Amino acid sequence: MKVFEDIKLKDGCMVGYLMLPDSVKVAVEFDLDEEDTPEASDFTELISDATAWASGLSAERLTALKKEIATELTDAAYQQSDYRPTAQDYAGLQNELVITGLFFYPDDAVIMVCEAKQEYPDMEINCQLDGSYRLEDISVVERD
Repeated sequence: MKVFEDIKLKDGCMVGYLMLPDSVKVAVEFDLDEEDTPEASDFTELISDATAWASGLSAERLTALKKEIATELTDAAYQQSDYRPTAQDYAGLQNELVITGLFFYPDDAVIMVCEAKQEYPDMEINCQLDGSYRLEDISVVERD
């Protein structure tokens, strides 16, 4: 089964697309984190590992990840406040999160890039995941 589409070498990385379980097409990038200019054949192992990872990315797993991301961001946003977030606060952000890209690196490191245009306009949400789909870190940065 072909998981990634239109994979090609560009600027020292392999780029292409992945169709997520919710029928959303997202950009993917495979980066070996090397100084040298790699060739397409150098990416075989990374793409193989990424294929196995992406094949296990079910709709249920995506929903759980979005819920965890929304909880982390909402809790952090109100941490210094007397306001206590409601279930509606969490659900609102969870429903707004859209995955826009996936970046694959050696050693099972994956960065999932999301956006939430109402809550975080002009920002992207970078979520570092491990090989078991566990959320390791979140950062919110201005979009380039």
